[in-house]
Amino acid sequence: MNIVLVDDEMFVHGIFEAVVSKLEDVNVVGKFLCPRKALSYLETNNVDLVFLDMQMPDFTGLDFLSEMDKKQMKSDVVVVTANPDYAVSVINNKRVVYFIKKPLHEYSIKEAIKETKEKKALISSALRNEDRLETKEDNSTHTFFNCNRRMINISHDDILIIKSSEGGVQIVTEKEPIASSSSLKEIDNKLPSSTFIRVHKSYIVNAKKIELIYDNLVIIGKHHIPIGRTYSAKFKAYLSKR
Repeated sequence: MNIVLVDDEMFVHGIFEAVVSKLEDVNVVGKFLCPRKALSYLETNNVDLVFLDMQMPDFTGLDFLSEMDKKQMKSDVVVVTANPDYAVSVINNKRVVYFIKKPLHEYSIKEAIKETKEKKALISSALRNEDRLETKEDNSTHTFFNCNRRMINISHDDILIIKSSEGGVQIVTEKEPIASSSSLKEIDNKLPSSTFIRVHKSYIVNAKKIELIYDNLVIIGKHHIPIGRTYSAKFKAYLSKR
């Protein structure tokens, strides 16, 4: 894995180099005080991951990310900042894979690299196994649900989330929650994957209703749905195709 550090503080470069030099299969191919020089390097070199400081004079981390988007650069980014407010500004940026709060520590650097490697491996696996995403595609707009001995035909557009509950699931719609005796797995298997995605062992969400993804939460109206570690990579792969 080729890594670049972009930070305007020289002492951070020393800490970073000391930590990363001990890691296997990780190469620091560039350390930049000037973000513009880092962008030029990214244009002509293969870089897997960028550790990016957000608070730099004249040219901030947000400016840097904007330029990466404009130039369609493929490197992933670990955001490094002492100000957690930046998380809100970049949470939906698909290239941002991890956040580190300053000051930098050995543990946080290692965890960011480890997490990024794991996510890349899981995403590659998910993209190689897209059968579920492809075979379940259909043009249906409604699904019948078994609800207390009744079969109720519910419009997909009315569904916000489906969550596990005692004795089955609860289908949370725009109007009211509806109890069903079906299991979450059964419902997951019959809903179209073009619209619905499982993000947690206890939750399926309607992707069209997602308003915000913040940290490890999916926000749909007043509902804050956790993204399970097991489902995180598949969810990220799903969003990258939309």
